[in-house]
Amino acid sequence: MTISSGILAGVWIDLSWYLFALLTVLALIRAPWFRLVESDSSNIYFASIVILLVLWQIRASIIPGQEFHFLGVGAATLMFGWEFAFLAVQILLVTGIVLSGSSWDSFAMNSLLLGAIPAGLTHVSLRLSQRFLPHNFFIYIFLNAFIISGLGIMLTGTVLYYLLMHSHAPLSQQMQSDYLIVLLMTAIPEGTINGMTITSLIVYKPQWVTTFRDNIYLSKK
Repeated sequence: MTISSGILAGVWIDLSWYLFALLTVLALIRAPWFRLVESDSSNIYFASIVILLVLWQIRASIIPGQEFHFLGVGAATLMFGWEFAFLAVQILLVTGIVLSGSSWDSFAMNSLLLGAIPAGLTHVSLRLSQRFLPHNFFIYIFLNAFIISGLGIMLTGTVLYYLLMHSHAPLSQQMQSDYLIVLLMTAIPEGTINGMTITSLIVYKPQWVTTFRDNIYLSKK
């Protein structure tokens, strides 16, 4: 759900840069950098970014200045943590801007929409489920990977819709009425892609999913 420059009002752009700077500093401080020096970890991380870059090319535009595409941030958060997932989105956006030569005005806002919201939602869901729900393999998969990834893109779209409405963006009546339908149509495959990715990795490469612990989810099973 990339939003182009010049669509949002200036006040939203200014606020996004302040919040972006705060979250980026927090991510840089909290990120477990030691994991990148572990065997093949950095290769897996940057390979994942390349895969996400390809995934983001599958996009559609139904509103002038706004494009819908899959995110994959939920899976990245479960694999690397919200800090690295948020930083990965920034790398993807920088790559897109450099290749297209577009403006940097909406970079911070897109980083928050495409990175901070879905990554933050996945992180909070994971922590809450670990604290209040049984440590069950299926809860980990279906809640944090399938369901939350779908909800993440819906939350991102809802926030974006609110921003567009309050920035007097060109939204026709038909677009307004179809927006929720488009979000639902995007959320279902988004949840499916993230869920199947995490399920496959846990089966074949569980060491690549840093938030998954055999002794927690598979003990006594």
